[in-house]
Amino acid sequence: MVETYEQAFTVEFRSPESARKAAVRVAGLYHDFKAAFSTRMDDNNSNDIRVAEVMARFGQKGTFFLNDPWAWWEGNADQGSAMPHEPGSEVPRGLRAGGHSIGAHTLSHDYLPALSKNAAFKEIMGSRIVLEVQSGSPVSTFTFPFMYWRSPLREGLDRTDIEEVLRRSGIVQLAEDGYNGGRDTGLQDACFIVVDGKAVGGGSGESVIDRERQRGGRPLFLVSMHAWPERWGGRGFPILEEVYRRWAGRQDWWYCNANEYAAYRHQALHTVLTTRVDGRSVRVTLARPDPLDLGDWVPLTLAFDGVGPEEVLSLSSEGAKIEASGIPGLCAVDLSHDGEFGPVAAYGRSDNPGNSDRWDDVAPFSGLRALLQRRPDHLVLHLKNDGEAPLRRIRVTFRLPLRWREGVVRRNLEALGPGSTATLKIDLSERPETDGYADGVEYDVAQVDFVGVSRARLYALCEAHREDAPAHFSREGFLVLGPVPGDLAELDPQFFGENFPVNRAGERAYTAPWGRSLSWRAVAAPLAGFLDPDIVPTSAQANTLDIHGWHSSSVHPHTRMNYLLRGMIHAPVGMTVHAVFDRTRVVRVELNGVGVSDGSLELREGANELRILYHSLLACDSQFNEGNYGCYFRLVDAKGRRAKGVRFERPKPA
Repeated sequence: MVETYEQAFTVEFRSPESARKAAVRVAGLYHDFKAAFSTRMDDNNSNDIRVAEVMARFGQKGTFFLNDPWAWWEGNADQGSAMPHEPGSEVPRGLRAGGHSIGAHTLSHDYLPALSKNAAFKEIMGSRIVLEVQSGSPVSTFTFPFMYWRSPLREGLDRTDIEEVLRRSGIVQLAEDGYNGGRDTGLQDACFIVVDGKAVGGGSGESVIDRERQRGGRPLFLVSMHAWPERWGGRGFPILEEVYRRWAGRQDWWYCNANEYAAYRHQALHTVLTTRVDGRSVRVTLARPDPLDLGDWVPLTLAFDGVGPEEVLSLSSEGAKIEASGIPGLCAVDLSHDGEFGPVAAYGRSDNPGNSDRWDDVAPFSGLRALLQRRPDHLVLHLKNDGEAPLRRIRVTFRLPLRWREGVVRRNLEALGPGSTATLKIDLSERPETDGYADGVEYDVAQVDFVGVSRARLYALCEAHREDAPAHFSREGFLVLGPVPGDLAELDPQFFGENFPVNRAGERAYTAPWGRSLSWRAVAAPLAGFLDPDIVPTSAQANTLDIHGWHSSSVHPHTRMNYLLRGMIHAPVGMTVHAVFDRTRVVRVELNGVGVSDGSLELREGANELRILYHSLLACDSQFNEGNYGCYFRLVDAKGRRAKGVRFERPKPA
């Protein structure tokens, strides 16, 4: 949701004839450049510091897409990147030097389609908040972890849900290669010409540029996406320097960061112009997007076709800086935002993870206290001016997860005097299709923009307690055994169906080759609650070699690890349902002791025993697949809708 405000300026020409001929338009890019060029660097990697140094030598700007800066950092001292003492705060602010911006890449670099809707909202919205606070700058652009935004198992619904989460979170641009593919998502995308040191399209990248020129528009070309040492897929920093030597200095390109591009393009597409000619003067009025919603304060270039720059005598604007663009042969002006819409100078947060009403526990930020509380059917925001000066132009943006019909709700207060308080309440109504949207801990946000001594932004946050997933989801309906090597002939997976007790290592427990004793277990709900409720967790972790070193090839050279899942399905009557699962990972399905070959399950009335043999690969692709969290399993009817009346139940301990 982007608000607009009105601006106006006047151009005086040498003659009434010039004024009548002048046809004003918003330039497609700043200074009417034909394309934009930038750099995308992903992940918390200390080599980003070195990348910024290389970029500075070639006059380049870029955006560093970070995860939670307090969570983890990949150090690369061998590449000359020294880790600051406090990387969570020092690195994001240091990377902004030289005109760079910070972008969001989720808090924990998880596979977004594999998460519950509430967890996905927290990953995206939460990363924007922590990065704005730690970098002291706006975050309006985003990249997907693993470039993974859809799963074929969910028929595209995960992608549209995530896009809605992005819009609700205030993201306007995705630095992804051709993400939209002709779709109108409302989110801008980009075009890769270099990926980890290698040019795209025939080895030169020029074919990509030619293709985009034929399509028209004003594309953003990107150098992407990691910090260039050899173990990240590039060939070291010398190749990065060669990239910039090749692509720098093009006269018709705008060298910018992703925030600048996103903010400008949104204005170019959504600014509305009206003009009035009065003798030699042209009065131009704009309905222009508010920069608080755009994430950058880049000036807007307006061109006057039909006349030359020498025809302009004077420029005037109330409340905003305006000047001639100086573009050779083009009559154009650069119009800044009004002064009262200036940049945010400070960012803060006020957390309420326990959904408490303890007002005294809230610390003030820039003179403002804010406490957000979730109630059963509404949100309440308490505000108090704790300073000595009045607070003005208070704009509150409630940003809500997908459970609620109201995704973005605005409220405005003109002023709040010293010592004064205000309470804002918004009612919540559930979406008509709520299947899965209420699952997990709910994360609610109120973004408070205001003017005190300077312009500031304070995020008020609260978390509502976890609501149990409905029984028609599979996540908490199974016991799991494993992992065990899946490529050893002497290990018959069916053997494990009867010979392990639940939650304790019994006499017949099996000791795996790596010295671990196995028994039937269930991943605790608090640990698995972040997952899509249609995923039965086997580990509830990404299962990469870095996380699970015990199954690296140095320990045992197995190519596959098996899990055996045992669950119960209850049906109100006898019925036929269809199971949706990943057929590359599910090796065998048994219903009531009979193998299922085509995914169709003939349920009998009452209890039905279900067993699934599931495996995770140990090869390279295991590190880039959501299936390592667990086994996706959903029951649908003949029309593909979720089967009604059936429920999953975890077997009772032996």
